[in-house]
Amino acid sequence: MTHSMTIELPEAVYQSLSEEAKQKGKKAEEVAAELLEMMSSDKKLSDDEFERLADLLADEFEKRLPKDAKPLSDYAMSREGIYEDHL
Repeated sequence: MTHSMTIELPEAVYQSLSEEAKQKGKKAEEVAAELLEMMSSDKKLSDDEFERLADLLADEFEKRLPKDAKPLSDYAMSREGIYEDHL
């Protein structure tokens, strides 16, 4: 049994979905249904499913970064940099 649902998406989300669908030769609706099914399932994700979800999250995160965002320095990512306030 299947059900029909109508949802409103922000333009950026729809464009991302459309781009992924185009790359896979599918409709945006099919890709959205696959993502919803994956997110609502209690089963463990396969490596491919996990990679796909991680890539989508990383892409969305990157789109939302300010254009002038700079990467963190090596020091900021080091143990000393992270815990410098706790010394």
